[in-house]
Amino acid sequence: MGKRLDGASLIGYLAFLALLFYGLAHAYWAFGGDGFPFGADDANPEYSAFEHVGRDRLAPWIAGGFLGSAAVALLLALPGRRRIPARVLVGASAFSAGAVFCTLADFRILGNLAYVFMLKFSAINWTVINQLFAVVSVGLMLVSAIIYQRRTSGACTGCGRTGSGAGWTSPEAASRWGKWAARTAVVVPLLYAGTRWAWALGIPLGISEELWEEGKEDNLWIAGAALATMGALGSLLTLGLVQRWGEVFPRWMVGLRGRRVPLSLAVVPATLVSVMLTIAGVMYIRLHFQGPSTTRRTTGGPRFRR
Repeated sequence: MGKRLDGASLIGYLAFLALLFYGLAHAYWAFGGDGFPFGADDANPEYSAFEHVGRDRLAPWIAGGFLGSAAVALLLALPGRRRIPARVLVGASAFSAGAVFCTLADFRILGNLAYVFMLKFSAINWTVINQLFAVVSVGLMLVSAIIYQRRTSGACTGCGRTGSGAGWTSPEAASRWGKWAARTAVVVPLLYAGTRWAWALGIPLGISEELWEEGKEDNLWIAGAALATMGALGSLLTLGLVQRWGEVFPRWMVGLRGRRVPLSLAVVPATLVSVMLTIAGVMYIRLHFQGPSTTRRTTGGPRFRR
């Protein structure tokens, strides 16, 4: 019988299959298939990095990018060491992820997360679904690249430590800089949430009366307050990284008290939210340099269309 796949190998093969499938999907669209979700065909093209680029020009490039990424993902997933230097494969994975995060994906993933918690699903359209699939695909490849780099360098595939010393990741060092990092991670989202709560309460803090009135008509400030509240709660949970209750479940948690908190319970949600926030932030920076769009000017801000 053959060897069973471990978790690390499974991630690599999943990344390969997802990227291959999506590359073939874009090849289908490049040859005239219906349903292309990006560029001028985007449900909200005013937020796209390729607002005025049609399917005939954009789909072939995206197909090539994802099929090339699939080849890299396969090299990362196969057992053993490749002749290609690890830094090249890791660099290619990081480039692919960065390209998707900065061009294909945008704030609509994060915005729809807020709407989902409000039980509103009407803004989830075909473009948002494709953005999410693209982000997950390159995200899996990025994780596979990290695992490959650790495996080929003799480090622990789980934590990345080697036998030569932990350095700044040692418990002693982490206990020093980790506390400052956790406190900063708590304060910054609370400052952000404060402005959103003010807007929801009718206080146009930092914005014009006109812009506040436009947002009020579409209930944007309520959605913003909901998203800000989630961020504030998440920031408070960040304290668990440097507190005892973040390592062992407290007494009041019936059925879990006294048990060790799984590392993934903190790392996975934090990573997902960090990626979505980064994507949203990059999008707004891109829009600033991209210049004004007629649709964005007339709508006065973020709008979702089905």
